[in-house]
Amino acid sequence: MEWDDDTLRRFRDGTPEVLAEVYRAHAEPLARLLKAAAWRGAFTRLRNAMELENTLLETFARAFEPRTRAAYNGTRPYAHFLMGIARNVLLEQSRERELVGRDEAFEGLTESSSDEGGLDELLEDREVEALLAAFKGGLSREEQRLFELRFGEGLPQEEAATALGLTRIQVRRREFGLKSRLLGYLQSKGYLEDLETQGWSFFKRRGAR
Repeated sequence: MEWDDDTLRRFRDGTPEVLAEVYRAHAEPLARLLKAAAWRGAFTRLRNAMELENTLLETFARAFEPRTRAAYNGTRPYAHFLMGIARNVLLEQSRERELVGRDEAFEGLTESSSDEGGLDELLEDREVEALLAAFKGGLSREEQRLFELRFGEGLPQEEAATALGLTRIQVRRREFGLKSRLLGYLQSKGYLEDLETQGWSFFKRRGAR
Protein backbone atom coordinates (compact mmCIF):
# COMPACT_ATOMS: atom_id res chain seq x y z
CA MET A 1 0.00 0.00 0.00
CA GLU A 2 1.04 3.61 -0.59
CA TRP A 3 1.90 5.79 2.40
CA ASP A 4 0.98 9.23 1.13
CA ASP A 5 0.51 12.12 3.57
CA ASP A 6 -3.26 11.62 3.82
CA THR A 7 -2.98 7.87 4.46
CA LEU A 8 -0.31 8.41 7.10
CA ARG A 9 -2.40 11.09 8.81
CA ARG A 10 -5.49 8.88 8.91
CA PHE A 11 -3.40 5.92 10.07
CA ARG A 12 -2.02 7.96 12.95
CA ASP A 13 -5.57 9.11 13.74
CA GLY A 14 -6.61 5.47 14.00
CA THR A 15 -9.14 5.57 11.15
CA PRO A 16 -10.65 2.04 11.13
CA GLU A 17 -10.69 1.75 7.34
CA VAL A 18 -6.99 2.53 7.10
CA LEU A 19 -6.08 0.16 9.95
CA ALA A 20 -8.04 -2.59 8.22
CA GLU A 21 -6.25 -1.88 4.95
CA VAL A 22 -2.86 -2.02 6.67
CA TYR A 23 -3.76 -5.33 8.32
CA ARG A 24 -4.97 -6.87 5.06
CA ALA A 25 -1.83 -5.73 3.26
CA HIS A 26 0.67 -6.95 5.84
CA ALA A 27 -0.80 -9.80 7.93
CA GLU A 28 -0.14 -12.62 5.47
CA PRO A 29 3.37 -11.44 4.46
CA LEU A 30 4.31 -11.06 8.13
CA ALA A 31 3.02 -14.55 8.88
CA ARG A 32 5.16 -15.93 6.04
CA LEU A 33 8.25 -14.12 7.34
CA LEU A 34 7.69 -15.44 10.86
CA LYS A 35 7.16 -18.99 9.63
CA ALA A 36 10.30 -18.77 7.53
CA ALA A 37 12.27 -17.56 10.56
CA ALA A 38 10.86 -20.43 12.63
CA TRP A 39 11.94 -23.04 10.10
CA ARG A 40 15.40 -21.48 9.90
CA GLY A 41 15.73 -22.17 13.62
CA ALA A 42 14.73 -18.87 15.22
CA PHE A 43 11.74 -18.98 17.60
CA THR A 44 10.87 -22.52 16.56
CA ARG A 45 7.69 -22.45 18.64
CA LEU A 46 6.15 -20.45 15.76
CA ARG A 47 5.95 -23.70 13.83
CA ASN A 48 2.82 -24.22 15.92
CA ALA A 49 -0.10 -22.55 14.14
CA MET A 50 -1.68 -21.21 17.33
CA GLU A 51 1.61 -19.74 18.54
CA LEU A 52 2.04 -18.07 15.17
CA GLU A 53 -1.47 -16.64 15.21
CA ASN A 54 -1.10 -15.32 18.77
CA THR A 55 2.20 -13.66 17.91
CA LEU A 56 0.73 -12.15 14.76
CA LEU A 57 -2.27 -10.70 16.62
CA GLU A 58 -0.11 -9.37 19.45
CA THR A 59 2.21 -7.71 16.94
CA PHE A 60 -0.64 -5.87 15.25
CA ALA A 61 -2.20 -4.99 18.61
CA ARG A 62 1.03 -3.23 19.52
CA ALA A 63 1.53 -1.75 16.06
CA PHE A 64 -1.93 -0.17 16.19
CA GLU A 65 -1.52 1.41 19.61
CA PRO A 66 -1.56 5.25 19.44
CA ARG A 67 2.08 5.72 20.43
CA THR A 68 3.27 3.15 17.92
CA ARG A 69 1.16 4.56 15.11
CA ALA A 70 2.60 7.99 15.84
CA ALA A 71 6.14 6.58 15.74
CA TYR A 72 5.80 5.35 12.14
CA ASN A 73 7.11 7.97 9.71
CA GLY A 74 5.69 6.57 6.49
CA THR A 75 9.08 6.21 4.78
CA ARG A 76 10.55 3.09 6.39
CA PRO A 77 9.05 -0.07 4.85
CA TYR A 78 6.16 -0.99 7.11
CA ALA A 79 7.02 -4.69 6.84
CA HIS A 80 10.38 -3.96 8.49
CA PHE A 81 8.63 -1.85 11.13
CA LEU A 82 6.30 -4.76 11.90
CA MET A 83 9.14 -7.27 12.07
CA GLY A 84 10.85 -5.11 14.68
CA ILE A 85 7.70 -5.18 16.79
CA ALA A 86 7.26 -8.92 16.26
CA ARG A 87 10.85 -9.53 17.36
CA ASN A 88 10.21 -7.61 20.57
CA VAL A 89 7.02 -9.59 21.17
CA LEU A 90 8.86 -12.88 20.76
CA LEU A 91 11.74 -11.85 22.99
CA GLU A 92 9.35 -10.70 25.72
CA GLN A 93 7.38 -13.93 25.47
CA SER A 94 10.60 -15.91 25.82
CA ARG A 95 11.67 -13.96 28.88
CA GLU A 96 8.20 -14.28 30.34
CA ARG A 97 8.29 -18.04 30.04
CA GLU A 98 11.68 -18.13 31.72
CA LEU A 99 10.57 -15.88 34.54
CA VAL A 100 6.95 -17.01 34.92
CA GLY A 101 5.51 -16.26 38.31
CA ARG A 102 7.80 -13.34 39.09
CA ASP A 103 5.46 -10.53 38.17
CA GLU A 104 2.31 -11.20 40.14
CA ALA A 105 2.62 -8.12 42.32
CA PHE A 106 4.04 -4.65 42.11
CA GLU A 107 6.64 -5.53 44.70
CA GLY A 108 8.50 -7.18 41.82
CA LEU A 109 9.86 -3.69 41.36
CA THR A 110 11.71 -4.07 44.64
CA GLU A 111 13.56 -7.34 44.40
CA SER A 112 16.40 -5.69 46.30
CA SER A 113 15.91 -5.30 50.04
CA SER A 114 15.10 -1.94 51.62
CA ASP A 115 18.67 -1.45 52.81
CA GLU A 116 19.76 -1.69 49.16
CA GLY A 117 17.63 1.27 48.19
CA GLY A 118 14.50 -0.48 46.91
CA LEU A 119 11.53 1.45 45.60
CA ASP A 120 9.38 0.85 48.70
CA GLU A 121 11.71 2.94 50.81
CA LEU A 122 12.24 5.43 48.03
CA LEU A 123 8.54 6.12 47.61
CA GLU A 124 8.45 7.58 51.11
CA ASP A 125 10.72 10.40 49.96
CA ARG A 126 8.80 13.61 49.28
CA GLU A 127 11.03 14.50 46.36
CA VAL A 128 10.21 11.18 44.73
CA GLU A 129 6.51 11.75 45.37
CA ALA A 130 6.81 14.94 43.33
CA LEU A 131 8.65 13.06 40.58
CA LEU A 132 5.94 10.40 40.51
CA ALA A 133 3.27 13.07 40.23
CA ALA A 134 5.13 14.58 37.28
CA PHE A 135 5.52 11.14 35.70
CA LYS A 136 1.82 10.36 36.05
CA GLY A 137 0.96 13.76 34.60
CA GLY A 138 2.58 12.69 31.35
CA LEU A 139 0.53 9.50 31.05
CA SER A 140 -2.60 9.04 29.01
CA ARG A 141 -5.90 8.82 30.88
CA GLU A 142 -5.97 5.03 30.53
CA GLU A 143 -2.36 4.74 31.71
CA GLN A 144 -3.08 6.94 34.71
CA ARG A 145 -6.04 4.75 35.61
CA LEU A 146 -3.96 1.59 35.27
CA PHE A 147 -1.17 3.12 37.36
CA GLU A 148 -3.64 3.98 40.11
CA LEU A 149 -5.42 0.62 40.06
CA ARG A 150 -2.28 -1.52 40.09
CA PHE A 151 0.26 0.60 41.92
CA GLY A 152 -1.97 2.82 44.02
CA GLU A 153 -4.85 0.56 45.01
CA GLY A 154 -2.89 -2.67 44.53
CA LEU A 155 -5.64 -4.46 42.60
CA PRO A 156 -4.77 -7.85 41.08
CA GLN A 157 -4.24 -7.81 37.32
CA GLU A 158 -7.52 -9.64 36.71
CA GLU A 159 -9.55 -7.02 38.61
CA ALA A 160 -7.67 -4.15 36.99
CA ALA A 161 -8.36 -5.69 33.57
CA THR A 162 -12.08 -5.88 34.32
CA ALA A 163 -12.16 -2.28 35.52
CA LEU A 164 -10.39 -1.09 32.37
CA GLY A 165 -12.27 -3.31 29.93
CA LEU A 166 -9.03 -5.03 28.88
CA THR A 167 -7.70 -8.57 28.91
CA ARG A 168 -5.18 -9.65 31.54
CA ILE A 169 -2.53 -9.97 28.84
CA GLN A 170 -3.16 -6.38 27.74
CA VAL A 171 -2.92 -5.17 31.33
CA ARG A 172 0.23 -7.22 31.84
CA ARG A 173 1.88 -5.68 28.78
CA ARG A 174 0.83 -2.11 29.58
CA GLU A 175 1.95 -2.54 33.19
CA PHE A 176 5.39 -3.65 32.12
CA GLY A 177 5.60 -0.65 29.81
CA LEU A 178 4.70 1.66 32.69
CA LYS A 179 7.26 0.01 34.97
CA SER A 180 9.98 0.35 32.36
CA ARG A 181 9.18 3.99 31.67
CA LEU A 182 8.96 4.75 35.39
CA LEU A 183 12.32 3.15 36.03
CA GLY A 184 13.87 5.07 33.15
CA TYR A 185 12.32 8.30 34.37
CA LEU A 186 13.56 7.84 37.94
CA GLN A 187 17.01 6.84 36.72
CA SER A 188 17.16 10.01 34.62
CA LYS A 189 16.64 11.89 37.89
CA GLY A 190 19.43 9.99 39.63
CA TYR A 191 17.40 7.30 41.42
CA LEU A 192 17.55 3.49 41.24
CA GLU A 193 20.54 3.47 38.93
CA ASP A 194 21.47 -0.02 40.13
CA LEU A 195 18.29 -1.62 38.82
CA GLU A 196 17.57 -2.98 35.38
CA THR A 197 14.59 -4.53 33.61
CA GLN A 198 14.44 -8.25 33.06
CA GLY A 199 11.36 -9.99 31.76
CA TRP A 200 8.41 -8.43 33.52
CA SER A 201 10.20 -7.23 36.62
CA PHE A 202 13.20 -5.30 37.92
CA PHE A 203 16.36 -6.68 39.41
CA LYS A 204 19.49 -5.31 41.00
CA ARG A 205 22.47 -5.50 38.65
CA ARG A 206 25.17 -7.96 39.64
CA GLY A 207 28.05 -6.20 41.22
CA ALA A 208 25.97 -3.10 42.00
CA ARG A 209 26.39 -1.64 45.43
